Amino acid sequence: MPTTKILWGQILIVFGIVIATTWAATQWTAAALGHQPQLGPPWLVVFGHHLYSPPAFFWWWFAYNAYAPQVFLRGAVIAVSGGFLAVAAAIGLSVWRAREARQVATYGAARWASPDEARAAGLLGPDGVVLGKLGRSYLRHDGSEHVLCFAPTRSGKGVGLVVPTLLTWPGSAIVHDIKGENWILTAGFRARFGRVLLFDPTNTASSAYNPLIEVRRDQSQFLVGGGPNGLPHNIDFIEEISAPTRKVRRTTPTQWPSKARLSVSAPPMDIGSALDG
Repeated sequence: MPTTKILWGQILIVFGIVIATTWAATQWTAAALGHQPQLGPPWLVVFGHHLYSPPAFFWWWFAYNAYAPQVFLRGAVIAVSGGFLAVAAAIGLSVWRAREARQVATYGAARWASPDEARAAGLLGPDGVVLGKLGRSYLRHDGSEHVLCFAPTRSGKGVGLVVPTLLTWPGSAIVHDIKGENWILTAGFRARFGRVLLFDPTNTASSAYNPLIEVRRDQSQFLVGGGPNGLPHNIDFIEEISAPTRKVRRTTPTQWPSKARLSVSAPPMDIGSALDG
């Protein structure tokens, strides 16, 4: 909403307050004077009630104030109160308009979410990936969508998001921890509730996994086609764990990828044959 737009609704509210209090002063004064004929004919008669024109009070005040000064003084208080109420309403509406001006989207609508908006988005739940803090509540994402944190180095991504998440995440997690900081800070705590493994081939304390253990040694169990001339299933298995198959563009020659796969998978096959012999 443009900030230079004339808010006719607010103007009508202010004028409506002034007219309402002036009319109330007129009706009260007429009732206090007993609707005497000297006040003139009523503007309208609704269900036996005489309704006078709103500004009639000022005419009566000028003409009959000397006869009933106390009545007109009280009527004036009622009429003047409309001015104070109108000023208060104008100030309140101006403050409201100033708050609305903060959300002007002329140069973009990006802003921080309010607590109600965060609650409606489901970010104030008890579980999930820690995203930050809003007031005294933590912002968490517990959906199936991905979470991306983009920030400069040493800006607090680990200690602000990753470490709190690992200390509160109830399920399993695979952490790509290049520096090893997350393992040092959270592994001991998570080990109280489940099994925690460190896989780092460059670390002597790392857990180990040898995929060649899955290669079956009994030739009679994996001959394709039967008989001594069958081909072992292990060939395909070793090729897959040594050099996983991927799609190659048709314009790329297939000779070089196939030779590379053969050169990588040949040593494990040769070791397996030597162990069988």
